[in-house]
Amino acid sequence: MLGGLFRPPGTCIMAAGEHQKRAMKSTLLKFVVALAALCGLAALLLCVWVLWLHHASQADGTPPVSDAFTGFDPLSALSLFLLVLGSLLARIRVLRIPGRLLAVLGGAAGGLRIADLLLATTHSELITTGLTLGPGSGMAVPTALAALCFGLASLFWLLRRYGLGQAACAAALLPSLGSGVGHLLGTEVMFGQVPTMVLLVTALCGTAMVGGTAHRGSIRIFLSKTISGRFARKQILIATLAPIGLAVFFARLLPAGSVPLALAETVATIIVIAWVTIGATALVGRRLDLKRHRAEAELRTLARHDPLTGLLNRRTMNNELARHFADARRDKQPITLMMCDLDHFKSLNDEHGHVVGDEVLRRTAERISSAVRDSDLVFRYGGEEMAVLLDCGPADAVRVAEKIRDTVKAPGRRNADNELPSVTISIGVATSERGETDLGRILGVADECLYAAKDAGRDCVRSMNLP
Repeated sequence: MLGGLFRPPGTCIMAAGEHQKRAMKSTLLKFVVALAALCGLAALLLCVWVLWLHHASQADGTPPVSDAFTGFDPLSALSLFLLVLGSLLARIRVLRIPGRLLAVLGGAAGGLRIADLLLATTHSELITTGLTLGPGSGMAVPTALAALCFGLASLFWLLRRYGLGQAACAAALLPSLGSGVGHLLGTEVMFGQVPTMVLLVTALCGTAMVGGTAHRGSIRIFLSKTISGRFARKQILIATLAPIGLAVFFARLLPAGSVPLALAETVATIIVIAWVTIGATALVGRRLDLKRHRAEAELRTLARHDPLTGLLNRRTMNNELARHFADARRDKQPITLMMCDLDHFKSLNDEHGHVVGDEVLRRTAERISSAVRDSDLVFRYGGEEMAVLLDCGPADAVRVAEKIRDTVKAPGRRNADNELPSVTISIGVATSERGETDLGRILGVADECLYAAKDAGRDCVRSMNLP
């Protein structure tokens, strides 16, 4: 706050934006960020376990992995390990860039696997074979797609494109979503059924990566305390659970082993379309919320502030004076009202024009505001007359008034100030030492002191103390 609530007209709008940012930092967001770290640690430990099992199996000739990790090849484990480790390291400020690069490297393994399947060339097969880390390490297509999308997300986050990175992360979970639906319905989907443990680690990896950036980008909209955020969370929950629940119910009614493939793919498609629709609606809703907040802030600014000088207006002055004088009377504390008037302002308008006069008023408002404390209130009373409300005794009030007088007539430091004519100001000061004086009385005394200052030759301060 600059000098007694002196604010340019756009300041309240910026304050509304800051309020909206604080609303985004909800308890749910903090919970998601903490949960993401735990998911990342869990995925990291599972990947290390799988790599250790594969290494042990190669050393003693035992089966490649235990039954729980069947189908979890070492290349998938290494790729997800690098992705999660890089994501966790990126949370440390000094390791942000190395962490993102490490995650990009983990996603590159999935990209090589996809390239191997698409190109089917000897060169690509050699590249992929060099990364297989031993027998039984053919990365499944859904896992390869997920790793590739996770790597792209890390690259986008490295470039500070958080919205694109979160979209890539969401795309990474789509193949796993289809596989998960296939597991529930007991049938395969487009890319087949991914092993359960791979699905679990992929989901943990995605949660760790998206949750680590939940305070940025589009995800924070869904975690905010705003109406659009709360509504979007409920919609996503219903849109995810309802199709799966209905599909499982109908699958139970069919004979064993006769669940059609189209049912699982239809459920996955419905969920994806619902997510995209809800996400787009939430984004539009948030933009409308921001526009509404800005419009409300602008209306509040226009209602409280003078449009020319940015000072509090006469209506606000009446409300603030009544409240502050009531507080001073209750607490038996001193309170001071200053009435300030530019000297010979009519002549200045006649000689230089109203445009220059308006600039002089704006400059004077800025200088008065800079000369008082943040707790003091500055008002535009009318025309070239301004008022200052201070919570201080008579000695401090006179000292502040002299400071205002010197500041107003001081030569400007900016070229724009030097182009304007110099002015002086007369100030009348009325102080109620115990806050017992009636508000109407102190207004009248402040006016009398102002006229006394003008009668004394202007460019001076006159004061009077009251009970």
